[in-house]
Amino acid sequence: MDFNLEYSAWWLLLIAICSAGLTYLSYSNKAGFKLLKSFTKTLLISFRFISLFLLGILLLGIILNTTNERVEHPIFFVVTDNSKSMLNYKDSSRVKKDIQTLKTKLKSQYGNAFRIKELTIGSDIQSEKPISFTETNSNLERAFEYINTEYYNRNIGGIAFISDGNFNVGANPIYNAEKIKVTPIFSLSVGDSIQKRDHLIRNVFNNNIAFLKNEFPVEIDISAYKMNKESVRISIAHKNRVIAKQDYTYSNENQDFKKIRFNLPANQLGFQSYTVHIEEKANEMSLKNNHENFYVEVIDSRSKVLILSGAPHPDISSLRSVLSTDDNIEVEYSTFQEWNRKCEKINLIICHNPDYLFTSLFKDIKNKKIPVLFVLGSKTDKTMYSELGIQYKNNSAGGFDDFQGAINMDFSTFEFGEDIVESLDYYPPIHGKYGDFTIPNGSSVLIKQRIGPVIKKSPLFFFSGQQGFNYGVIMGEGIWRWRFNEYQRKGNHKAFNTMVSKAVQFLTVKKRGKGLHVIFPRRLNKEEDLIINANFYNRTMEPITTPQIKLEITDENDKLYESQFAINGKGYQAKLGQLNPGKYDWVAQTKFDGKLYTQNGSFIVEDLDKEKSESVANHSVLKQLSKQSNGKFYSLSDNKTFLSDLSKRKDISSLSYEENIASNLIESVWFLLVIGVFLITEWILKRYHGIS
Repeated sequence: MDFNLEYSAWWLLLIAICSAGLTYLSYSNKAGFKLLKSFTKTLLISFRFISLFLLGILLLGIILNTTNERVEHPIFFVVTDNSKSMLNYKDSSRVKKDIQTLKTKLKSQYGNAFRIKELTIGSDIQSEKPISFTETNSNLERAFEYINTEYYNRNIGGIAFISDGNFNVGANPIYNAEKIKVTPIFSLSVGDSIQKRDHLIRNVFNNNIAFLKNEFPVEIDISAYKMNKESVRISIAHKNRVIAKQDYTYSNENQDFKKIRFNLPANQLGFQSYTVHIEEKANEMSLKNNHENFYVEVIDSRSKVLILSGAPHPDISSLRSVLSTDDNIEVEYSTFQEWNRKCEKINLIICHNPDYLFTSLFKDIKNKKIPVLFVLGSKTDKTMYSELGIQYKNNSAGGFDDFQGAINMDFSTFEFGEDIVESLDYYPPIHGKYGDFTIPNGSSVLIKQRIGPVIKKSPLFFFSGQQGFNYGVIMGEGIWRWRFNEYQRKGNHKAFNTMVSKAVQFLTVKKRGKGLHVIFPRRLNKEEDLIINANFYNRTMEPITTPQIKLEITDENDKLYESQFAINGKGYQAKLGQLNPGKYDWVAQTKFDGKLYTQNGSFIVEDLDKEKSESVANHSVLKQLSKQSNGKFYSLSDNKTFLSDLSKRKDISSLSYEENIASNLIESVWFLLVIGVFLITEWILKRYHGIS
């Protein structure tokens, strides 16, 4: 241990002089002090001087430097593949028991030497989650990514990885495992890697949307093992009737792969269910993977969106990138000068910086009730603001400024996620007209303007309507920076795309006017919870929550589910949990002012379970993981050998670290105790000899 002085050491001499002086003054005129024995006088004077001197030392801000040794035990991870395919093999009956036995023995033998952490992996990583083998996805690389990220530069002793090696989400786990340096991976395998006679549907690729009276393509990937020169029929059925079929003869190899293509007619509107089936053959390993369902929504036509601007702009590219991913939308772009003025088949116009040419045609667009999404910026015609009912309060509104956005939590026209709320905190400013302004009554504000931490009353993004003409307004240009910023932070454009898509969807749907409006998901996975949002608008187009809204859902077997919407802010919401795969029809209805309001539709719940097709374990992945990390490959049932080998590993050991700790002397308890001992001892001696 050593120490540092905040001030010069010469101050110690001054403190000693001051302490001696104060000690002398304390006892020079004390009654009875001179009558004491010399030894007692010396003790009292010494105790007083030492106490004062030590107290004075505290004023120098002395820093004590100490070195401690810290021992970090190795962290040993037990990662278990929690996917369904773990139970697809002949040893599945004892898998869970073997895993529990392994964990119990590991804790018993190495619990004092290792810090054991249990993880499960399916779609994502989970900590201390019970093993259920119910996950429908295997994202094995996520386990090693999590360990590398969360425990970087920690003493990771080893990883026991219990899996069949099959993965259907993400990349091969060997790449992320390589990033965890000098950490052995002990693969404990489940299942049989010897391929049995089987053929299966590996993947079905199809468009989610098809158009009435058109054909749509379907591609089917088929894998076959030990089906040498067998002839097989692949068929597709719709409403229990085979509508397409192809015959194929496998090669003479032990393994074969074939991509089968169909073009199917779209003759009925709505969600249509199709079943792909491979003909059963004798002695197949599994028949569960011989059929698979898929769904296609057949619609009458697409919504056409026209984007207009005076010149190309990054905002235009960002908006087109979002809309081009939606099969329901056809996007067309034109400048104001080149536009042919035809808008009979247009469902939405996105107008960027409308100039005088657009303003002159605005009355005709309003009369035709074509919804418009405006992006107003530095080149916007001034008269456009008053046309949209935007009134600035003062004459200083001629300039432009930069401002950010903040979500309006009272907005209930459609739902927005937490990712949008969070992203707005990071999005850079956009450039728009400066000044406080008002918007038409009854408008819905999605985003408010924000300058630093101050949220203004003026909106940045709002929706409004005039006599059946509906429009949205973004009060500034430069939204392309939002999309770019999100990709820099998260590597995707999810929040930005969702916000634009929902705004476009809101404007392009047939306007509901007053009354009931239900927002129902069209397609979801069987693992997702069904959440439905609704609004009810009165005669003045204000959302109210007075009526009770009933909901009825009917599945393909005519089984009826009845529920009721709960009030959620200024709207309604119903949470129905997870549903079985299939097609469902729904009806929502309510009564208000003696009038019945009804809305209905359909949706599908998809069974995206790729795990059921796995009948062979992929032990080659597990062997590669162990080999590249200096670990070892075992069978799960051979856990005794694994535990025995673990005790022989010299590379799994505790690490010692020297920690330098700096602390102020005034924080030292022992130093304060020493001062206290001197002061108390002096006081006891004085009381004993009757000195006040």
